[in-house]
Formats: sequence, C-alpha cells, structure tokens
Amino acid sequence: MALKSMTGFGRAEEIWDTWSLRVEIKSLNHRFLEIIPRLPRRYQSLEEKIRRKIRENFNRGRFEVYVQVIGSPPEGQGVSFNQTLAQQYLAGLNFLKASLGLEGQIEVSDLLRMREVFTPVETEEDLEKLWAELAPVFEKALAELSQMREKEGAFLEEVLKEQLELLRKLLQEIEARKEKAFQDAKNRLEERLRLLLSDKGLDPLRLHQEVVILADRTDFTEELDRLKSHLKQFEKVLSSEGPHGRKLDFLIQEMFREINTLSNKAANAEISQIAVEVKCTLEKMREQVQNLE
Repeated sequence: MALKSMTGFGRAEEIWDTWSLRVEIKSLNHRFLEIIPRLPRRYQSLEEKIRRKIRENFNRGRFEVYVQVIGSPPEGQGVSFNQTLAQQYLAGLNFLKASLGLEGQIEVSDLLRMREVFTPVETEEDLEKLWAELAPVFEKALAELSQMREKEGAFLEEVLKEQLELLRKLLQEIEARKEKAFQDAKNRLEERLRLLLSDKGLDPLRLHQEVVILADRTDFTEELDRLKSHLKQFEKVLSSEGPHGRKLDFLIQEMFREINTLSNKAANAEISQIAVEVKCTLEKMREQVQNLE
C-alpha cells in the first residue's frame, strides 16, 4: 500500500432536468479520523452512511463533506391540509354572512386565503432511494480525493527516501570520525593529567583508570548502532502496508533522542556539526511525516 497524504480535495456534480447535486470533500491533517458532514435537509438521514463510507476507506484525517442541492428535486414538496381548521373557518364565514346579511357564495378560493389551511411540507422519501441518488456523486468525489492523497503521498515518499539517503551518509561520516574523536578526547585527558601531576610524575595506573572512565563516557557506539537500526526500520515501514504516519513519527522521535545523546557523548566539534545536520534533516522528515495518513 503506497503512502497517502492526509490532505486532498474531491468534487463531483450530477445535473438533471430541473435540478443538480454537487458534492465537495476536503481532507486535512488530523491525529485521528474526524468527519464533518454538512448536508441539506433532504440528505440529513444519510449522515451515518456517509461516515461509514469514509471510515471504510481512510484511517486518519479531518474530512469536511459539503453537499449542495441546486434547483427543485422531484417529489421534494407536499401539501398538508388542515380539515378541522377549514371547517371552523367555513362555519365562521357562514355565521358572519347570516348575521350581517351579506350576499354571495362562499368559494374554495376564500378558504385558500385562510392561513394554515394549506401548508407546504417536505415529504419524507425512502432512505435507499435517496442514497441511490447521492451515492454515485459522493463516491466520485471521494475517489478524486483519494487519488489526490495518493499522488501527494507518492511525492512525499520520494522526498523521504532522499532524506533517508542523506541521513545514511551523515551517519557514515560520524562513524568514520568515531575513533579519532575518542583518541582526541584521550589526548586531552592525558594533557590535563600531566598538568595536574607534573610535580609527581604521570601515574600509569591513574591514567588507565581515567581512560576507562573516559571510554565509558564518550563511547557512542550503541547510539550510532540504534540510529542505523531505526533508519532501516524507517525504510522498511515505507515499503510496508499502511497506514504509516504514526509509526514513522515515532521512529523520528527515537532518532532525535539518539542523536542528542550521541552528540553529548562525543564532545567533538566535527561530530557536533554533523549532528546538527542530522537534526535538521530529521526535522524536515518530521514535517513530511506529519502529513501522512
């Protein structure tokens, strides 16, 4: 499964004789899966179907779904007739006609002018019929969004591979300087001890003890090995089944921790400079990884 970005956009529209249906879906970065449907009243009963469809296809991201109805869909309106109220109006009109001695006939058109006798209402349509109407447009927009996420994910994968290769070279540079860094630290220690013990002479036993302590403090072999191991694991995750974002983010955090410890142990200007480049590369990688599903 290729890498997928969490950002994308999809749009689809269907046009009929008297109306049209438009669906737009936008996805953004998010730690979890958040779905926000914005639906007209006609399709509000389909919200759970929309949520389920997105959950089936995606693992992370904030999804905003916009559905717009333009025009007048068929069977969308009905009329409610209040017979009791009409009878009361009719009785009232007849009473006024008789009591006031009015001429003329009471017509249906007179009742039409009475409020709330006839009320337009939206009819409740069959759920499956509405889904059959909306689903093709919704799924087309969703597919377009998915393609955009995959395309962006493929680009991010190439960027991450380039940064991995740079990291590998930087770690090789650190490894090539490891022995010299230790020897320089040992020489500095010997010089300090000579100054401290110049009056009494250099005690070989004391020097040996200090070198052992120095070796323990400055040996960053374990940190370097773990960094290389994390690098291999990162590469393995890139080519494995997804989702990848959380795993890769965790590995970058671990690499940050190891390079900080390594730099502190080395106490070497050249290695510290390379470590800064490693951290900058890791920071760039983290920015890319945070866009991944």
